[in-house]
Amino acid sequence: MENQARLLAAAREVFVERGLNVTLDEIAQHAGVGVATMYRNFSSRSEVVEAVYRDRAEQLDRIVDEALAQEDSWDGLVTYLERMNAFIDADRGLRAVVMTTPEGAEDFAAGRVRRSPGVERLIARAKQDGYLRPDVERSDLFLVDVMVDAVRDYTANVDAEQWRRCMVVVLEGLRARPGQAPLPGRALSRDEVAAAMRDVGRRRAIGRRPG
Repeated sequence: MENQARLLAAAREVFVERGLNVTLDEIAQHAGVGVATMYRNFSSRSEVVEAVYRDRAEQLDRIVDEALAQEDSWDGLVTYLERMNAFIDADRGLRAVVMTTPEGAEDFAAGRVRRSPGVERLIARAKQDGYLRPDVERSDLFLVDVMVDAVRDYTANVDAEQWRRCMVVVLEGLRARPGQAPLPGRALSRDEVAAAMRDVGRRRAIGRRPG
């Protein structure tokens, strides 16, 4: 049990700094244990990912609950988007788990379904109160997270907080205003978002070494 705890602590540190594209051998090296010890405790990277991020889905549930508790519907929607992005900001591995569907992230896939009604309520309240554009859908908010995450990556070595400025710009674009033109195209369906997440996960996995 002591070695397992040591390995999980090491994996968490490596995932935070480098994301999920690491091998079991690299995690073992970071933990200061032999490779054999690693494989006695975990047979695959997906097992490590599941163990490290098991509790994070519940923390995301609480973000939705806190947002719904806001009396003002726009404040609730902003709370959700800002806290969600702040939560994943400091952990590259968690960002990969939230934005894609890597192996070992089954709890997150279930969590997305579990949180969806709450997020839909946040959207419906803000629309009903006239704060949110009437043509914004759930998938649009997910793609907002994707856009903000791209800014986070792009500016990481220049200004790690630049994503917060981008978030405010995006939030202004989400607000309903008299006479505004409708959004072009259509919102992606849930199945299309899921397909895109799987595709990104596969492309990111290309080139990974075994382990």
